[in-house]
Amino acid sequence: MTTTARHDHGVPYADEDLGEIDAALFTQEPAPGGEGVVVAGACPRCHGTTRTLFPWGRPGVGTKGALSLLFGRGATRKAEDAPEPLLAEVHFCECGHPHPQGPPDTSFLGCGAFWRTRR
Repeated sequence: MTTTARHDHGVPYADEDLGEIDAALFTQEPAPGGEGVVVAGACPRCHGTTRTLFPWGRPGVGTKGALSLLFGRGATRKAEDAPEPLLAEVHFCECGHPHPQGPPDTSFLGCGAFWRTRR
C-alpha cells in the first residue's frame, strides 16, 4: 500500500458511498493478539490514513447502522470459510480527524465516506 496524496482535513463531512475501490490500495493483516483482522489504507475521499479492526465473530462488524442490512454484510467469523474482511465488509473512513460539518454526536472521526473493495 502506497499513498502519495496528503490528508485533506478541509473535506467537509458527508455520508458518501464511493462504490467499489481497488483492494490493492489496502492491506489486511492479523490483529495483534489474534482477535481479528486489521484493514488499513488511505481513505479514497480525504486521503487520510484509515485503519479498522474487524474482530472475529461479532455481528455487524465493519458497519455503522443499517448499512450492513443494505449491503448484505454479516459478521466476520474466525474460520477458514470466513470471507476476508477486506472484500466482505463495507469500509468507512476512520481517519481519526474531525471534518468540517461533521455530526457532533458521532462515535468515530472521519470524513463520512464508505466503500467496498474489489480485486
